[in-house]
Amino acid sequence: MRRPRALADPGRPGLYHVCSRVVDRRVIFGDRERRRFMALIKGGAAFAGVEVVTWCLMGNHFHLLVRVPVVDAESFTDEEVFERMEHLYSPPRIRHFQGIWERMGNDAARRGFLGPFRARMGNLSDFVKTLKQRFTQWFNLRNNREGTLWEGRFHSVMLSHNETDDGQGLGVLARFVAGYIDLNPVRAKVVAGADQSDWSGYGSALRGDREGLAGLRLLWGAQVTRELDDGTLLDLHAGMLERARFRDRERADGGDTIASSKRGRVASGLDMKEGASGVEGESSRKARSGGDERLEARLFPLMGVRCEDLTKGWALGGRWMASRSQ
Repeated sequence: MRRPRALADPGRPGLYHVCSRVVDRRVIFGDRERRRFMALIKGGAAFAGVEVVTWCLMGNHFHLLVRVPVVDAESFTDEEVFERMEHLYSPPRIRHFQGIWERMGNDAARRGFLGPFRARMGNLSDFVKTLKQRFTQWFNLRNNREGTLWEGRFHSVMLSHNETDDGQGLGVLARFVAGYIDLNPVRAKVVAGADQSDWSGYGSALRGDREGLAGLRLLWGAQVTRELDDGTLLDLHAGMLERARFRDRERADGGDTIASSKRGRVASGLDMKEGASGVEGESSRKARSGGDERLEARLFPLMGVRCEDLTKGWALGGRWMASRSQ
């Protein structure tokens, strides 16, 4: 099925799953590389106004779930543009730009000088391109190498046209993709559980990362998470991950894993009436409508399938997009 043109446009506001792989699938990401990459993600997102919902950094590729809101960069003052640029550039580079800006003869010239920076805000394509370019420069310099580091352009799938945070959360498909990303290290057998990953959105949120926790609140929505403390929010997300993980095991093992682990069933919410700390009984009912539960029942057993193939081939079919755009 040919994708609608809108789905192939990473300059359009919306919710996206992004992934990219290192050239020749070589493993380059150790802890030092991941720390640098995460710093570039956070700085680039702050500059562009992109909201990172969750992420996963593997040895030779990365996944991001990001929401690109409508950014009215033309309404920013020049001073506000420079404040955003501080998230992306070093102090000497900022002083260089400010020196050029100050020597401009009039306000129109100054605004024109900052025009290209404004144009990059609220643009997913520029955000990911800048991220990959800046990491390549850093990596090549420290490893005495030249040339490209990435296997072509990044891959992106638009999951919805959700351009504003209305407190309703990002929907069941977004939760499915977030779970797919957070469970990536588990499927790759890098760690035994999603809570053990140091380089995923959920793993970092467990360790108190501010951006990781903010991403979970955006994913589930203010109406669900407003009264939840961080620990209860993490329990809510963990329950979703366990449901997906155990259902996937049930497909692979004929149900033996679920039947043999009462603790896993309780943690997953599979046979909970009220739920631990009331999370499943209260918050999940608010988070999921009956339709969402039916869609979740179809999606979660497929989490072992390549997520981008599933979303392109089924969830983002014309019928699904038509129902969501009305």
